Amino acid sequence: MKTLLLPLSLVLACTDSPEDTGALQVDDVLSGTLLKGSTSRETAPSTANLPLLAAENTAFSLDLLRVVYAQEPGNQVISPWSLQVVMAQVHAGASGDAKTAIADTFGWSLEDAALNEAFGAADLAVAAHDDAASDPPVTLTSTNQIFVTTGYELGAPWLDTLSSWYGTGVQQMDFEADPEGVAADINAWIAARTGDHIKNLVSANVIANSRMLLANALYFNASWEFPFAEESTTDKPFDLADGSEVSVPTMSGQVNMSGVQAEGFLLVEVPFADEGTGLTMTIVLPDVGRFDEVLAGLDGPTLAAAIAAEGSCEECLIEMPKFEVNGKPQITPALRTLGMEAAFGGAYEGISPGLTLTAVEQMGFVSVGEKGMEAAAATYAAFDDSWTEPPFGPVILDRPFLWLVRENGGGAILFAGVVSDPR
Repeated sequence: MKTLLLPLSLVLACTDSPEDTGALQVDDVLSGTLLKGSTSRETAPSTANLPLLAAENTAFSLDLLRVVYAQEPGNQVISPWSLQVVMAQVHAGASGDAKTAIADTFGWSLEDAALNEAFGAADLAVAAHDDAASDPPVTLTSTNQIFVTTGYELGAPWLDTLSSWYGTGVQQMDFEADPEGVAADINAWIAARTGDHIKNLVSANVIANSRMLLANALYFNASWEFPFAEESTTDKPFDLADGSEVSVPTMSGQVNMSGVQAEGFLLVEVPFADEGTGLTMTIVLPDVGRFDEVLAGLDGPTLAAAIAAEGSCEECLIEMPKFEVNGKPQITPALRTLGMEAAFGGAYEGISPGLTLTAVEQMGFVSVGEKGMEAAAATYAAFDDSWTEPPFGPVILDRPFLWLVRENGGGAILFAGVVSDPR
């Protein structure tokens, strides 16, 4: 068993859990000892590289959505942000081919220090929307945590990097003695930070075969700026991809929104009640018969060009099905498909010599109704020490469509998904 090497200042820096903000109520049930990095969270990072990071993260988000949907066509919910913020921290401790594979897969061109600072700025931009005092309140929390087996060595510089830019703490727990109890504790930690929607993400088997997990929990709950009247919700037809038709509860209302009729699809942005700071549900509605074509061809520049060409539609009619999706996308196979093969089994010298990435998992939830949207996701990366080396018309969402939740200030795509059958 290795010895956990941490500076004295880190050990003395923390005994309490990081303070949570917003309306989300959190009750920690974790066993073991909570530590933090010896450095304080950077609260004023440079935003100079945010546009570049946003463009790269958007491109990856759309690629990931394509791969996940190809693996299992149907309703999907993923969180590109939750995955990206986990893997950025993994990248900070990676070395050699593993580091290159992660950067290439996610499309990151910034060097280490600049990349971490850009993610720090993006994370703060996300957190700025969390406001329990607003009317109506907006809850948007993104929390990072390392869970490591008691006595295992982690690199202090890596921990300081995560503490500075990501606000990540370290929870020491006895993986070997009680894998079921540790899994239950981590799952309770995740559930408490995801509105109790993400449960049982981590199994006892994963804990028994790991030395460390790096996790992110993301929760979002906001009202529409222009809520739908419940009495206007009626059953309406929805055309499935196979050509058949089903009847689904569909909301209807007059909404002030932005959008554009682009080549092959209609793009609209339905605003949340976020005091004008830029949280929207961006909907891409492919033209009839062109869903597969649009999904295959939608990339960062195409999305950016459509958004740049948006016009305003005052009191624009929109009909949108109510939907709820729970999912566990196949993230590890998707990352391998996207080119990250070398990162699994690769070297992570900055985290711990001999430690390697074994799996990346995610679960997601989204519910859309008359009042607004609630969404949650959690992602973890598991490690073991087994390394051997009116400008547009009415918006009628009556056929499969894509959706994104974007944080426009920092450019993060918080959630993304496909609704192919809203039943």
